[in-house]
Amino acid sequence: MAVGALVGAVAGSFIGKGAGKALAVGIGVLAGGFIGNQIGGYLDEQDRLAVERESTKALSRAKDGETTTWENPDTKAKAEITVEKTETVEREIPIVRHKKVQKPGKLELIGEPYEILTASNVRFGPSMDSDVAEVLPEGDKVLAVGKVNGKNWILINKNRHAIGYIHASLVGKEGTLAKRKAAAKSTAENDDAKAETQTADAQKVMQPAYDLDAMPEDMQSSRTLRKAVNLDTMVASYPDTPETDDYVAEQVEVEAPARTLKMKVSSPKGQEETTVVASKGTDGAWEII
Repeated sequence: MAVGALVGAVAGSFIGKGAGKALAVGIGVLAGGFIGNQIGGYLDEQDRLAVERESTKALSRAKDGETTTWENPDTKAKAEITVEKTETVEREIPIVRHKKVQKPGKLELIGEPYEILTASNVRFGPSMDSDVAEVLPEGDKVLAVGKVNGKNWILINKNRHAIGYIHASLVGKEGTLAKRKAAAKSTAENDDAKAETQTADAQKVMQPAYDLDAMPEDMQSSRTLRKAVNLDTMVASYPDTPETDDYVAEQVEVEAPARTLKMKVSSPKGQEETTVVASKGTDGAWEII
């Protein structure tokens, strides 16, 4: 997903009234400001944005030890971005959930857009015994916050907050549904072709052809960098409205990937170097920790 689209997903998931609005305020510090403070002293605005994009790409795609280089031939600005290591860390992230949705235990952070693979129940808790919160149609888009530790259930966000839990077998990353349908179509076409070949061979030995109409149908699931959220500041900013009473903002414990990123930047004005540790947040965007 493009960086701009990811930012849009963040806004779509969290920005709103009450608790959602407060959370949106809390996550407003993006990478541009961070890079500007750390290594942007010798770069102009366009070069800082370019280094931000390259840093995000490196965090998302580069292997450990791999160095990404960038250069602007017009300004003579250069950057070397190296992912030094990847590890799993335990940390806390902020979520907003409806008060009827059970508070999650530890989550294995996902933080990615998912889609519903078939019409499915979303439940208030990670169990078949929990009441149904709502039913989502096939193809609907949600934000997968994280998988409940030790269970095959995923906490999902929609309409600006966590709406409940869905069984992991019923959702997949964006594009999963299209791939499944394409694979099913390809399988059906291959089966039809095979049947045609068998028909032709049968006709050669004076055997009756297959009736294809009578055959069973089964033969035919970049991101931006930003500083972590200050939940105390976020909660303190909540308006005292009836809507807020229906939602809970809290920190939840997660196991999340973290990457150590070393950045060297130079220009005719001078050079700077910094090392940061970034981890994925609720929405999949990389946060400085």
